[in-house]
Amino acid sequence: MARPGKDEVVAAFAPEGPLARAFEGYEFRESQVEMALAVWRAFSTSRHALIESGTGTGKSMAYLVPAVLWAREMDEKVVVSTNTINLQEQLIHKDLPDLSRALGVQFDFVLVKGRANYICRRKLASVAIEIDETSADPSLRGALVTLLAELPHVATGSRSDFPSTVPAVLWDRIASDSMSCLRAKCPYQSVCYFVRARAAMEEADILITNHHLLFSDLVLRTASPGAPGARVLPEYQYIVFDEAHNVPEVAAERLGYRASLAQIRRACQDLVRVERERRGEGGLLPSLRVRVFQGMGGLADGDVATVARLVDEAIEGAKRVRESVESFFDAFRRAIGRGRGCGEDQGSTDAGSGRDRGRDRGCDRGRSRERERGDQWAVRLKGQLVTSRLWQEEVVPAAERVSIRAGELSRGLGSILDSLADLGNDDDDLRSAMADLQGAAGRVSSEVAALDFVISQPDDAYVYWAEMTPHDTALVATPLDVGPVLAERLFSHVESAVLTSATMTVRGEFGFFRKEVGLTGLDEPPAESIFESPFDFRTQALLAVACDLPQPQDPGFVDMAARAIMDIVIASRGRAFVLFTSIDMLFRTHEAIRDRLEAAGIPVLRQGDLPRHRMLAHFREKPGVLLGADSFWQGVDVPGEALSCVILVKLPFQVPTSPVVEAKLEAAEKAGSSGFYSYALPSAVVRFRQGFGRLVRSREDRGVVVVLDRRLVERPYGRVFLSSLPGVTCFTGTTAEVASAVRDWIGQAQAHEPESAASPCIHRQP
Repeated sequence: MARPGKDEVVAAFAPEGPLARAFEGYEFRESQVEMALAVWRAFSTSRHALIESGTGTGKSMAYLVPAVLWAREMDEKVVVSTNTINLQEQLIHKDLPDLSRALGVQFDFVLVKGRANYICRRKLASVAIEIDETSADPSLRGALVTLLAELPHVATGSRSDFPSTVPAVLWDRIASDSMSCLRAKCPYQSVCYFVRARAAMEEADILITNHHLLFSDLVLRTASPGAPGARVLPEYQYIVFDEAHNVPEVAAERLGYRASLAQIRRACQDLVRVERERRGEGGLLPSLRVRVFQGMGGLADGDVATVARLVDEAIEGAKRVRESVESFFDAFRRAIGRGRGCGEDQGSTDAGSGRDRGRDRGCDRGRSRERERGDQWAVRLKGQLVTSRLWQEEVVPAAERVSIRAGELSRGLGSILDSLADLGNDDDDLRSAMADLQGAAGRVSSEVAALDFVISQPDDAYVYWAEMTPHDTALVATPLDVGPVLAERLFSHVESAVLTSATMTVRGEFGFFRKEVGLTGLDEPPAESIFESPFDFRTQALLAVACDLPQPQDPGFVDMAARAIMDIVIASRGRAFVLFTSIDMLFRTHEAIRDRLEAAGIPVLRQGDLPRHRMLAHFREKPGVLLGADSFWQGVDVPGEALSCVILVKLPFQVPTSPVVEAKLEAAEKAGSSGFYSYALPSAVVRFRQGFGRLVRSREDRGVVVVLDRRLVERPYGRVFLSSLPGVTCFTGTTAEVASAVRDWIGQAQAHEPESAASPCIHRQP
């Protein structure tokens, strides 16, 4: 079979080519063609490739054109993995349909979702009968009625395609899962939504998925090679990772272990749950017991008695597991301390001088770990904590009791399933109950195995930690370095992997990213390419640094930053994002600035008050100021005047006492290198570039990125941040001078350089 050639790829982008004829206002971009050729060369030479492609280069079309030509002419599937839903929807609903029309090439493409995104018709039928026969929660009954009314109009059976939001309490009971799937024995197989989706996936040329699903697939393939249901994606040899800068973090999350109190409770409740309104018990085991005594298709009395006895024993076993789990987590919380201070003290004791060094090298202070909510925190499970008397005398024995009782329950459930299978009953309801029982048993076993792994800590290649919220406690084991794992499980098994993003390099070098994803030390190193953005950043963007605020670790920084934000946002007349590295600071700042800004007619939106897509819709409709943290530093696209100012409150260093970050810094120091310069700094630079990239999204965009962290121009490492940005006009001064510069820059129709403009920034003493 002839391989698609360079000429075919180039011809697609030609000034008079198919894309030019199909798209009004098509603009030929040399960098786009060069990137497409880089992807084609990677595929045709079976080589991996790292491609940094700046905003505006037309990155998605640059990899889709060679991917489509390769898939069709070589009869090979190409997987495209993204990090965000927004990009997936763009590829599925716009880019790929447009490309099909433009090229005149017939090819199939699908969006691959995880199994849990689809309704299981068998489970839905069971839940509908159960709710109809019991005095179920009225809200649950109402949600089911709404879902059943909408289902005929949702051909995919996918949760995201329903007009109404399906509540989790219902979806968890009707979602498809591999553990309880009857496969060929299921009476609904011919109309199964997941089976249909899998069939479409097998026929498709281009598969669009996300990083989480792809790495979940990798875990399944590794854990149970060749087993039924032990994969999500079909076989593939060619893959493109877009938004590839997220690959290391997502891979670490999916390739690790996690056990949470909430999930174990749910699994136990699936087996046996107390129904106070009925003064009885519900769940799979009590329901099965009822079926047993209803005759179960005419079984002999002796068989009924045997199965009933096994069910009764399993009911008590499930209760014992639940009790032991609750007891374990009580002991665990006592060991780490119920207050946040205890967790932080443990972190400071273990981190020692590393934390002191971080203070001088830009690392931010803060709680052990902060994510999207201010009431989440984490503690690393090591050192004095795991050698303490309380841990050894209460936590470890409690974990062993959980493991023992879960093992007893697993054997008991296995005996029930074996007995029912030996009886050879063909009753569909019974077969369905058996499948659900198998699924619940699998969930309990999986969670307990993860709990045991975290507490026993058998592998030094993992970081062991706990994440706490007011409503849940999760035990986590995260690979310290996913690079070797990806090299072994992924890159050595595919012909070509192309990783692309607008932000992969530090100072124009791929070294940090290459190591993070495991593409070092190969016989043939990956091809590396950088394609600059076509935008004129020097005339379109101003980088302004306020140098009269205290250092970020100063107690007065938050209040002064809030005042600076108000002045700058008023100068920009709203139309601003304010990006934080801490949810706690975001909330404090919101309280400080909201009244004054809203009195000035500038709406204030705070992350967490609305879903992200609704917040962005409100912002576009009436641009004000949007306060965001982690998830707003990337994947957010607001072109045009609606977004004219981006304020980066601090340089985005990760909290050095975060369990995974702390462990990475320690590992670097043990290896003889600087944890700060080998990990903390480059990871902060990549995130800084993401935040900076929110501003200019088109050739017409014009605005200002303001940094309130004076370390950018005062510390030597600030040059690493600055030299990793495009050639941008730079200004430094007091907050008042920065606000004036913002007002002037945004107000000018033509390019304007303030008096002190220079690149890199030159600090003017306030």
